[in-house]
Amino acid sequence: MQNRLRLTTLTLMSSLIAASCGGGGAGTSSPPPASGPSNAERSAAANATAAGNALCNLAALGSYYWEIGDRSGVLASGSTGTGAVTADTQMNIASASKWPFAAYMVQKYGDVAANRPFLNFTSGYSNFNNTLCATNQTVAECNNGAINASESAAATFHYQGGHMQQLAVNSGLGAMGVLALANEVNSYIGSDVGLSYVEPQPPGGARTTARHYAVFLRKLLVGSGSPLQLGALLGSHAVCTQPDVNNCNAASKTAASLPDNFHYALGHWVEDDPAATPSSNFAYSSAGAFGFYPWVDVDRALYGIVAREAASGETQGTGEGYSTLQCGRLIRLAWKTAVAQ
Repeated sequence: MQNRLRLTTLTLMSSLIAASCGGGGAGTSSPPPASGPSNAERSAAANATAAGNALCNLAALGSYYWEIGDRSGVLASGSTGTGAVTADTQMNIASASKWPFAAYMVQKYGDVAANRPFLNFTSGYSNFNNTLCATNQTVAECNNGAINASESAAATFHYQGGHMQQLAVNSGLGAMGVLALANEVNSYIGSDVGLSYVEPQPPGGARTTARHYAVFLRKLLVGSGSPLQLGALLGSHAVCTQPDVNNCNAASKTAASLPDNFHYALGHWVEDDPAATPSSNFAYSSAGAFGFYPWVDVDRALYGIVAREAASGETQGTGEGYSTLQCGRLIRLAWKTAVAQ
């Protein structure tokens, strides 16, 4: 299956390298147009969408903070609801932990060939019960023998934290507790990112703020002053995630946590379903089960976050992560078009 099957046909992504799974990364971005809507107009449209759209308002998502920015910093932001959620609110980010861990692995080891199946969730290690984990455990104790390589055949996509948990053990992190794990990851992606862990789970145990996560996202953008190697690899090594859709036979019947026909790359989703969003609004992202939704647009010129932490969590195909994604991509579209959604 070719990498980013539909993405490579789009004018928007003409600067990307067309490749099969295992192929190249996101290339470089064209400079922004000289004319167009002002940032004030874009910000007004994004704020109106956050406050008024039925998928984004207080009734839909409760209180949350959102921001959009570029490599220089925040361009627009807002709080919906009581305003109690801000850029500095600490929250558990669940599966949004996967993206920084993938960046750490690429930064530390460079060539991803050996680790690719663990990062795009085709390794077969998909029977991980994260409820067995506790704050005072090590990475290996959290793993706790709850991984079963025969749960799904190798090369079959299955969205599950077991791939990364096993990779962490394989990579010599097994003896680390939450503090040592945070120090290790931050030492490669940057101490300014400031990740901490509430459990020794690289794929789902991180805790942070929108302000700190934004530092990480800016390092993935084109022209970043302190770039991460994963930035150039966004969208590479992507696999299909929806079984029996577009001849995708490489996904588990219960694999996808998101109902859209996305691909999955190295620790992040490739939002490339034209039935779900206009092609000009495609993005890379890593939604978390409690509703934390970070993204980078396909040009790697913009990043965004919708930061919330709901108590209910997520089941496959539904729940807080997908609810926030649905809103977040509308805020992104409102910013890009300067039209409230």
